[in-house]
Amino acid sequence: ELSSLTDGAKGPGARVHNMPNSPSQVGDEGDFHYVILPPEAACDAGHPSDFARRFWSETTTPQKPRVNRNALVLVAPSRAGLDQAQQAVLVHLGWQEVQGELKKQQPNLADVDPLRWQTLLGKLKTAKGRIPNAIREAYTTVITMSANGEIDAFRVTVESDPLFSVIKASPAARIQETAVSAEALLPEGPYELWQAGETSRWLKDLVDAFAQYPRLPKMLNRQAVLDTLVNGCKAGLFVFRIRRPDGSMRTFWHDQPDD
Repeated sequence: ELSSLTDGAKGPGARVHNMPNSPSQVGDEGDFHYVILPPEAACDAGHPSDFARRFWSETTTPQKPRVNRNALVLVAPSRAGLDQAQQAVLVHLGWQEVQGELKKQQPNLADVDPLRWQTLLGKLKTAKGRIPNAIREAYTTVITMSANGEIDAFRVTVESDPLFSVIKASPAARIQETAVSAEALLPEGPYELWQAGETSRWLKDLVDAFAQYPRLPKMLNRQAVLDTLVNGCKAGLFVFRIRRPDGSMRTFWHDQPDD
């Protein structure tokens, strides 16, 4: 049942997590994380649950808040959707119980009325078939960090498309799958990655910025930012420098930086 909630997420670069028991199970290294929350995280648009909020306020310990706050998208069931999914499971369990009682009464299935048995099997099949759709239809609350740094919960409409595709297409999620241009990462670019008067920045700081700062788009593939910077160096837009053990600098410009 969970596969319908995560289809299409791994290929573009997301790390997928199913039903984590705590925030410590979701890393904070800067990669994009897509998390399917357990039922206890149920909440509705505008009201993220306390369970969901913990994924930003703690990581490996409650005293260690998340650094890469913009690299996290959670999905929880709505309260009404969870009730419906639980009801679908209960109906299936109910028919299983009926089947069990019938087997107790008639240990030899050859003695069971064939029509009655086939009707029961049909009820079981129908009830079981409704569970995946009920679960899929329940998971409609997306929780992530908004551009102004607030934990936000919004609703998506689930139809035939994979849930992750629906979330990715939602403007509220602010997920970017395509790479940014090298020009956009320059000091005069739209992302404002450089402080006034700065002439150099650590490469890691530029790569990690999209995972850390909610005002920036969520980059589905962190490697794409690094690739953009490397291509910018080859095109002459950036100069890469690395300090040698003797203190001198090695420079790359219009060139492919090595490892």
